[in-house]
Amino acid sequence: MNRQSLYCPTPWMNAAGTLGFLPSKAWNLPEAQGVFVTNPLSLHPRTPAAQRIALTDAGNLLVHSGLPNPGLVTALRRYARKWEKSPIPVWVHLIPQSPEECYRMIHLVENSAGVSAIEISLPPRLSTGEKQAFLSAMDSELPIVLVLPLNGEEIPVPLDRISAVTLSAPRGMLPSPSGAWIEGRLFSISLFPQMLYAVKQVVQHGIPVIAGAGIYRRAHAQHLLQAGAMAIQVDTVLWKGFLND
Repeated sequence: MNRQSLYCPTPWMNAAGTLGFLPSKAWNLPEAQGVFVTNPLSLHPRTPAAQRIALTDAGNLLVHSGLPNPGLVTALRRYARKWEKSPIPVWVHLIPQSPEECYRMIHLVENSAGVSAIEISLPPRLSTGEKQAFLSAMDSELPIVLVLPLNGEEIPVPLDRISAVTLSAPRGMLPSPSGAWIEGRLFSISLFPQMLYAVKQVVQHGIPVIAGAGIYRRAHAQHLLQAGAMAIQVDTVLWKGFLND
C-alpha cells in the first residue's frame, strides 16, 4: 500500500486538544496556520475526569483532563459541514480504545465531508502485538498520521499505511496538593532536546515527522524544521505566546 501524501500549506499547526473542534480566531501567532487539528474524539462520549487538574512544578506543566468530547458520531453531525468550509485543511484526531474501534472510527470519518487527514493516538502501555493490531486496522482512503508520545517507545513497524508520525507530549506524573499521584500530559521547554533527537531518529526511517512538544521559542521550530521535521505542532504557546529568542 503506497503512503498517501499530506497537504500542509504552511508547516504550522496546533496540537490536538488546544483549539477545540472548529477552526477559529484563537490562533494568535503571526505565522500562518497551515492545518487545524481537532480536539481528541472517542467513539463514545466522554465526560471530564473526576480530578480534572493542571499542575506545575519547576517549569513543567502536567494536564489531566480525561479528554472530554461529545463522541465521534455527534461530532461529525455537529461539525462536519463547518469543517468542509474551513479555509485550511482539517485533521480529525481520534483516540480509539481497540483495533475494532479504530477501524470503525476511521470509516465513519471517511464517509464524512471536510476532513483532509486522520490523526490517531493509541492507548498507553500497549504490547508490541497490540500496536500491530491497531496498525492493521488503519486502512483508510484518507492519510493517517500516527501519534507517538515522547516516552522512549520504539517506533512500531511496518508503517506502510501511515502518512506521517506526530511526536507529541509524553505522559508524566506529579503529586497533587492533596498528595494524590496525577498522571497526564507533560508540557515543558526541557523536552526540546528530546524532541530534536527523536526527529532525527524518525527521519532516518524515511517517515515524514511532525514535531509536537517542547517548542517554546521560534528558534526551536526552526531547528526542528532544519533537522527534517515536515511541520510543527504548537501547544501551550497558543495560550502564552513564544518566549523571546
